[in-house]
Amino acid sequence: MHEVKDILTNIGYTLFDSGREYRTKPLYRDSSSNNVLCIKKDTGRWVDFKENRFGNLEELVQITLKLKDLDEAKSYISNNFQLRIPKPEKEKLKAPLILNKDNLKQIIPDHSYWKGRGIAPPTLELFESGIMRSGKMKDRHVFPIFDRGSRLIGVAGRDITDNQQLKWKLIGEKRLWGYPLKYNLKYIQEEKEVFLVESIGDMLSLWESGIKNTVVTFGLSITSKIKQILMVVDPKKIYISFNNDENYAGNKAANKARNNLLRQFDGNQVEIKLPPKNDFGSMSRKEILKWKSQIKK
Repeated sequence: MHEVKDILTNIGYTLFDSGREYRTKPLYRDSSSNNVLCIKKDTGRWVDFKENRFGNLEELVQITLKLKDLDEAKSYISNNFQLRIPKPEKEKLKAPLILNKDNLKQIIPDHSYWKGRGIAPPTLELFESGIMRSGKMKDRHVFPIFDRGSRLIGVAGRDITDNQQLKWKLIGEKRLWGYPLKYNLKYIQEEKEVFLVESIGDMLSLWESGIKNTVVTFGLSITSKIKQILMVVDPKKIYISFNNDENYAGNKAANKARNNLLRQFDGNQVEIKLPPKNDFGSMSRKEILKWKSQIKK
């Protein structure tokens, strides 16, 4: 009996092991990335993250060999290989939580807290943020999280009273968030670089210093959603810029995140570049620009 990899290598693919899947360069179109095409080892089902295209093994054979139809691809496989494809298990897909946009009417456009931390009101207005008057986020400065269809899928709220147990409170499923892509995707595409930061506060400080090509991880781990975004953008550089904590939590997490990303990206693409101070919020614009100039050397 043959395996999926036997067919793939036979039709020209160079496969890179990535756990339950292979990563490789798509042969049916021009591409310089060896990570953008993901193929399941057991079933041959595949997804091209750059093209947002997917299908089964027969379809991949068809488009790779430029066969006239799916029947010809099936014949090619059956005539040359003895292959048994297991039935894929049904996945329980959890739909994203869609929040009621009417709740955003409770936001007061008061930006005094962030203004005191060096963030200009126009920046906060761009991100549609403000203080929540009622509900679970009462007295927090909140930032709405939207998906590509402009649906409200989350809210992140920063305590501005110093009386709350949690500095940041999140509503929604952060594993599905890609923030703030609604506002900065064009900068990431132009720069071909991404800075991964822990919090919205870090993102705002970098934004005010002219560094707008960021993605917020909302913690110390890299979600599958963020990895998918990075594979679609296919940046030349991914900088992991978590907080430089005294207890080295950010340092350890940065190394773990880098190892995670190396499953999909080349080693020269992913670098750890922590801020010289605890976080970007504790740095001046001059210090941030100096930090950026040094990582470019």
